[in-house]
Amino acid sequence: MAFLDSFKRRRETNVAEVGNANTSTTNQIPKSVDLNQVPFHSAADWLGSTAQGVKPFKIITNPVSVGQSIKVPNYIPKTGKKVITKYNGRPLWLKEALMTDHISVTYATDNADYFAKVYTLDVLRLDMLENKANRMLREKIEIPGVCWPIDILNDDNGYFVGILVPASRGVQLTRSVFNGATGLSQFFPQWNKNDLCDLTMTILDKIRKMHDLGLLFGCINPASIYIADTKDVYFVDTDCWQIEGYPALSRNQTFTPPELLRDNKTQLIYTMDQENYQIGVLTFMLMMPGKFPYAKGRNANERDSIMDMSFPFSVGGGMRRSRDAERPSGIWRIVWDHLPYQMCDGFYNTFHANGKYAKPGCRLKTTDWLRMSKDFANTLITSNRTDSQSMFPRTFRHDGKRVFVRCNICGQEHPDYYFIHSIHVQQEKIDIWERGYRICLPCAGDQSNMSFKCECCGRTFYYTNRTKVLHEIGKSDFDFKKQRWCKDCKKRTIKCGHCGREVPIYQMREFEDRLRNLRTSVCGNCFKEMIEKSKQEKEAWKNSPARWVSCRNCGRSFSITNGEMEYFNRKGYNLPTRCPNCRKKRY
Repeated sequence: MAFLDSFKRRRETNVAEVGNANTSTTNQIPKSVDLNQVPFHSAADWLGSTAQGVKPFKIITNPVSVGQSIKVPNYIPKTGKKVITKYNGRPLWLKEALMTDHISVTYATDNADYFAKVYTLDVLRLDMLENKANRMLREKIEIPGVCWPIDILNDDNGYFVGILVPASRGVQLTRSVFNGATGLSQFFPQWNKNDLCDLTMTILDKIRKMHDLGLLFGCINPASIYIADTKDVYFVDTDCWQIEGYPALSRNQTFTPPELLRDNKTQLIYTMDQENYQIGVLTFMLMMPGKFPYAKGRNANERDSIMDMSFPFSVGGGMRRSRDAERPSGIWRIVWDHLPYQMCDGFYNTFHANGKYAKPGCRLKTTDWLRMSKDFANTLITSNRTDSQSMFPRTFRHDGKRVFVRCNICGQEHPDYYFIHSIHVQQEKIDIWERGYRICLPCAGDQSNMSFKCECCGRTFYYTNRTKVLHEIGKSDFDFKKQRWCKDCKKRTIKCGHCGREVPIYQMREFEDRLRNLRTSVCGNCFKEMIEKSKQEKEAWKNSPARWVSCRNCGRSFSITNGEMEYFNRKGYNLPTRCPNCRKKRY
């Protein structure tokens, strides 16, 4: 069970593209190999598949037992080496590596229509993958775009090393749609919301056909979904799916149902209800390109937000966002506003803690999400609203009921509720709407043209538009002083040269002791104390004798204080030669 235990600890398989293929080894492939060979036959043609009309796979709740493999290869074939198909009995030469993950490397072959997936030596020591491949090959699955295994691959000694799968093309879902505006602009710049609906329907239709055959993802890995076009989608790594009692080989926390995270245990075999939850997450992240369904609070991580089901979006009619979830103020709130009410209602009730589909056993099925996607696509075709066609609309729907106002910063029109109406200055609420400020929520956090220079570090900092308004009102109404220190310098501390306490560096003062000719950096409290003590010491110094002189009249000694010495020297007078009593008698 060490093999299964390793998957308990693994998260999502991040499929990485392998570049810079070893051309020297690729060139060792014999030139006589025909790259346009006749197609390979599916192993099910020899093994015999399940009768038509019978579901080929059963959903089983208990995992299969795993044992040691009887035959373990001595080496793993790599680029430039040969593998042999078990049932077709034909050789294939491995070319450049295309993909790699924690259990396998996928190679191009000398037949451009097929890829070879070769497993690592560690996983081949156990019999699970070979048994799983044999079970999959007994059935002929012909869902377009689903890269179902065709044959088993052996080495020269006849030992199992991998599987033969149809070739796929396109770009990973994680790099394109799930990468938001960046990924879409890079790979599908001409797409609009209609195209996104078509892609969603294509993916959901394939999943529906999978479920009809008894196949489950187990745990969805979006990196194993490749997009070539809205109608041209490929599901790769099908050997990592949950096949009857064979568990899924990928783990992805983003798609894990909340109840499993709360129980803090790894699920080996997933139920159809848990699969339905993952399909809901997948649909949400397709319709809201790459957006995670839950809100990550200031101190919360992804796991906590899933367990708390902190859904940040609201629908209306009493369906409010989660109490602790911060409402999105940027583009996602606008994208959400352009989704149809039926779909928003489904998302809300699936991901909100109080939703009617949130509890296990009550979740929407793939067919429900597919129907909503088709209805949305039909609405977009018949609608005259061009803003809803955009992948990322610039403002909310113009439904005739909302009052739209133009932002002073960006010039875009938004509903009046999408603006800052008030701010707090020194715990007093100030209505900036009445003062003529029209700043929309996205612009409130953008950089303004007002700045200040930190006296501590010397850097220049620009205020946000919200903070700019706060300082403008603060200076006019609350006698605000100009900011002198940045927030980073306010956090930096240094040890006081007098009391030894750690205090913020911007509170340090330079104290100069002229009596002792010393300079010390001290905190504000110590500075006040040392100034007062310095005054007392200076007063005592002024009254202390500087020198003793004999009176030229009476001959008695008298003192001249430091204060008197300082006074006479400053005025340019001669020092007194008579004592104070003789001076009084003289005058």
